[in-house]
Amino acid sequence: MKNNFLTILILLFHITNNAQKIKIDKGEIKLDEKTVGYLEGKKPIFTIYNLDKSFAITAEIKTVPNEPSMTLPWIEIKDQTTGKFNELEFKNKSRKFSAFNYDRSIIYELFDRNYFTVDGLNKEEIEKFLNSESAGISAKRIGTQNTKDEASKIADTYQLSIDDGGTIYSIKAQNPDALDKRIGYIKVTSPAKNGELMYEVLDLDNYLIATWYAKAGMISGYNKFLNQELVTLDSKIFKAAFDNSGNPIGYKMSKDITAMNIVRVLVGNGYTLQHQGIYFEEEKRKEQAKLNLEKYETAKSNSINIYNKEGFVINEKGQKISGVFKIEFEEIPNSKNSNNSFVPGQRLYKTTGDFEVYQSKSGVRFCVDESKECFIGLACKGGNLISSGLKALNADASAFYKILYEIDGCMILAYPNYLNELILKIPTQEKGLYTTKIGDSKLKKNIAEYLKCDSIVFENYDFKTLEGLIKLLEDYKNICNK
Repeated sequence: MKNNFLTILILLFHITNNAQKIKIDKGEIKLDEKTVGYLEGKKPIFTIYNLDKSFAITAEIKTVPNEPSMTLPWIEIKDQTTGKFNELEFKNKSRKFSAFNYDRSIIYELFDRNYFTVDGLNKEEIEKFLNSESAGISAKRIGTQNTKDEASKIADTYQLSIDDGGTIYSIKAQNPDALDKRIGYIKVTSPAKNGELMYEVLDLDNYLIATWYAKAGMISGYNKFLNQELVTLDSKIFKAAFDNSGNPIGYKMSKDITAMNIVRVLVGNGYTLQHQGIYFEEEKRKEQAKLNLEKYETAKSNSINIYNKEGFVINEKGQKISGVFKIEFEEIPNSKNSNNSFVPGQRLYKTTGDFEVYQSKSGVRFCVDESKECFIGLACKGGNLISSGLKALNADASAFYKILYEIDGCMILAYPNYLNELILKIPTQEKGLYTTKIGDSKLKKNIAEYLKCDSIVFENYDFKTLEGLIKLLEDYKNICNK
């Protein structure tokens, strides 16, 4: 017994020592004497605000009745605006829970999880937590029935009612007119295809918040029938019992127990209606925008394009200009930049210092420091689809081509997206010449006109491979280019 008492004293001393960094003084949450937020309420329920009070949550210490006093409780976190909630346990062994300091115990735990920082409540992380899968601590430690009872208790606090027109009222309504207590609407819909009863619940902006199915309801992405269950606009599913005992003679929505059961289940689980649909739509839009951006960034990183790489340009005057560069050889469309004016591989952007744009038709060369790759702007001939496609887009058949091999100004090139389509370039010719994907008879004529060297015997070279063209250029340099 003495050992247990000593252990408790040590634990309390340890908590008290660690709690010195956080103070709660007259409702102000202070970290090292700096006010970082506000707290109202008394145990077990507290409301925690940001410094500007633009965002608030409630935090409630939950316990299991009749459990030993040394058993750690847990915290239920709820967004005051949306009603969404989730649960978390005290996990930090160095601080844990102090029965004498509910408020500081909560704040310490929020700090440890990055839900509260030196800047106050971390709204982004809290919303991510509230939108994640339910921790289900109450269900595990109290039992499913108790969880249902908890939702029922929450619904009780709203003092819900429904009139014969299907308008839902609550004392917690927050409308511009203080006397307006509407929070939403419920209606019996036309029977489903199988003839079973359905209800729809809408908020004040007529956003569909939930649909209830009496029997054999089916929804996309859910492989079970919905029987006396409702599905919410964010795909959560809850049980709501059917009960037709409220209308023994004639039907009135105000006496419809099933309708009230549905509304109570929704409100008790955080779907407090009013303007909730707009909030969910905005969250959905943000999430989709985030997914689109991630998809776009992934596509960019997997593309052949060059984004914000250090390197240099040799301009038309032979001057070397260093900086950070960007060029797109293939389009990565997104909702902001998708258009029909994109022309691949023709514009090189210097994105640091004095912003500059280099056109491929100017013949400039640029290199990337990291990869040691170099590119040159020019037009090519030889009947290839790339240059003819570029010309069709904007009457300019030029592009920046990757230099695969170079010797004394003689080069072998390829467009980065088509590295197997090889191009010859010699100093005496302004344009490059495609040597692949063209018949031998036409290529032989093109080579003769391009090189203007009778000593080069066409049949002695493989014009379809890099090795074959390297041998050609070496011979051209030694035999013809003197």
